[in-house]
Amino acid sequence: MSSGSSPISEVSSGGAHEPPRRALAPTVTVVICAYTERRWPEITRALDSVRAQETAPKEVILVIDHDQALFDRASGAFPDVTVVQNTGPRGLSGARNTGVAHARAEIVAFLDDDAEAEPDWLTRLLRHYRHANVLAVGGRAVPVWEGSRPRWLPPEFDWVVGCSFTGQPSRVSGVRNLIGCNMSFRRDALDRTGGFDPSLGRVGKVPVGCEETEFCIRMRQRHPGGVVLYDPAAQVHHRVTADRASWDYFRQRCLSEGRSKAVVARLAGTEAGLSSEREYTRRALPRGVWRELRLSRTGDPAGLLRAGVIVAGLAVTATGYLLARAQRVTDTGANRSPRRPGSEPEPVRVLAVELSDGVPALPDSGCPDGGRYGAAEVLVRLHGQPIGLLRTVLPAGGLTPQAHAGLIEDRLLGPIQDHLQRDTLPLVRRLAVDGVGRAAPCTVRPSPERAPFVSVVVPTVGRDAVLRRTLHSLAALDYPHYEIVVVDNAPHGSDTAELVREHAARDSRVRYASEPRRGVAHARNRGLADARGEIVAFADDDVIVDQGWLRALVDGFTDDAVAAVTGYVLAGELETPAQVWIEQYGSFGKGSRRRRFDATGYETVEEGRIRRVPAGRASLYPYLPGTYGSGANMAFRTDTLRRLGGFDPLLGSGSSVRTGEDIDVLMRVVLAGHALVYEPSAIVWHSHKRDIRALRRTIYDYGVGLSAVMVKCLVTNHAGRRELLRRLPRGIVYALHPGSEKNARKQRGYPISLTALEVCGMAVGPAYYVRAAWTARSEGVRC
Repeated sequence: MSSGSSPISEVSSGGAHEPPRRALAPTVTVVICAYTERRWPEITRALDSVRAQETAPKEVILVIDHDQALFDRASGAFPDVTVVQNTGPRGLSGARNTGVAHARAEIVAFLDDDAEAEPDWLTRLLRHYRHANVLAVGGRAVPVWEGSRPRWLPPEFDWVVGCSFTGQPSRVSGVRNLIGCNMSFRRDALDRTGGFDPSLGRVGKVPVGCEETEFCIRMRQRHPGGVVLYDPAAQVHHRVTADRASWDYFRQRCLSEGRSKAVVARLAGTEAGLSSEREYTRRALPRGVWRELRLSRTGDPAGLLRAGVIVAGLAVTATGYLLARAQRVTDTGANRSPRRPGSEPEPVRVLAVELSDGVPALPDSGCPDGGRYGAAEVLVRLHGQPIGLLRTVLPAGGLTPQAHAGLIEDRLLGPIQDHLQRDTLPLVRRLAVDGVGRAAPCTVRPSPERAPFVSVVVPTVGRDAVLRRTLHSLAALDYPHYEIVVVDNAPHGSDTAELVREHAARDSRVRYASEPRRGVAHARNRGLADARGEIVAFADDDVIVDQGWLRALVDGFTDDAVAAVTGYVLAGELETPAQVWIEQYGSFGKGSRRRRFDATGYETVEEGRIRRVPAGRASLYPYLPGTYGSGANMAFRTDTLRRLGGFDPLLGSGSSVRTGEDIDVLMRVVLAGHALVYEPSAIVWHSHKRDIRALRRTIYDYGVGLSAVMVKCLVTNHAGRRELLRRLPRGIVYALHPGSEKNARKQRGYPISLTALEVCGMAVGPAYYVRAAWTARSEGVRC
């Protein structure tokens, strides 16, 4: 990685073929770059460690990176140090180049402003310059943790915090590049190579880098006979602050490292730019995984977590690399034009059409921002039953009723005919504007005395404005026996209790419950515990339920084998690019055909006939949890869900793994031998997040949740573990391949950054889940 590499050659300490030596040790300038007064104590300690060297430097230069207050303070406090301002671009590379420009010695050594050198540091570096072909020498960086070292961090990834890592040489060896906080160069080699590239250096706390890697490669290319040495005995102690011991920093640093490697590979060539990384990936990382797995079996349960972090770190770094390469192709491809603000998707008109009431016009006007709708998404229904979802581009002026009816006829005439035939109504060859099937609705409604009592659970977390709309729609359901349990997941920071009391005063079916433990899994489990119904249904606090929603869910429990029913989730609006892209990512709705799932396969209706699709060895089924439905619209037999243990609080916990508890429980229903029915007539309209920042968080969380569920299944499903492992490679291809059913709706212009975030989430999900399990176990929490 950027902080070093594996050996590529060995430099002998003596012998017949030893290179020519210089008689005297060269002089050295020590350069320290600083950028903030907040590091004043660390800067002072770094300078003190240089003053204490056995071999005194000719000069010490402190470069201040565009901070006038720090420059003024350092100029007065360190009279024995040359304090200069960075005259180049802001950032570490510009500051280093400024230091080199002021250096007068033969060797220039670099020490970070938060590192302290051992007293023999310079002595050990300088001794190697007796060999005329040595261009640069670096040493080991030992982490000094502000707190304790995270138990989850494997030593192979100490480069994340700017320190030496497992996989580097254990003795003096030739390497590709050096660690930035502990390195030295011949001054003439620095001058001839042209200094560090400012486009790669770290700026402030932004964790990017690889400027040392790129410079060392460029230097070696210009000095073919030159050697870059790593001497682990030349040691510095590098301070690691508490914020760098976090998962978020680890993920961000790995992603940035991958991006930087793509730049280095472009500048220096893929072979040179990635030679050490290939060796590190082939040798060091697999050894680390096996070591940690052995430790986990011999009394160190955190070993399993560290093994997961190795895999996750590699995946996130690779994602950053691929993202940067893909972005480069997008920006420079011969057949592609640069992305313009106007290239974002246009708003999409969303509406439902009941064919028995006629077909309306489909105008392109009325967009809230004053613009036009560029497309439409129309739910076509007949007698309340969904026939299909029609997606179409809208021409200027929209579609007339005749054109709209013609489009529905062209796309959906077959399903319309099937429905009319089941209702013993006259078939039609043409779809008239005034509609078809104008007769009594075909839905078979259970009589009030046979309708089971249902508890509707609505978890909420301080979103009272959207919750109010959800409660209004729930109060209008055409179902006779139900209650509404609102679970407040932020009981100390919202007005939800008062809102629910207002509704309860008007409607005795509404009840309030409080769950202080954050996370939708905890909230749903509280609702499950309080439910008094034979069936418990779950709806998110940001949906509008169709009037027949609950009746359709109950109708899905066709026999005793059915333990769960999911329904159709449609977008309430598609006004912003974020809302359009989340639909392209993967619509929450699973189509307009009823399906019945069990462990051996599923049944669906095609052309009026039931077709059985078995779970063959080549199929990913039943390990495709996203196919079963969504947590925004699902119902269970209450006793069955309680026996299954409810929702896993390690998923959807509000901390490490924020999602996945719904797809996990749906898959567990099927794997436990029960049947699950997808009932498209049970419709809710979901309020997608409007802004791109929230979308990015959502996409990332979905990736985390999916892979966390798969890891949980591997850990807990002993009987099916071998089958899942066998199918896992195909599952990864299915998740990532642009042509898979999962990604088929992504259109040109779908941001590649969203795909990268999803992949990042998938990569770190296993480690997040193991960490959550470890934390729960260490705290004695029963999950």
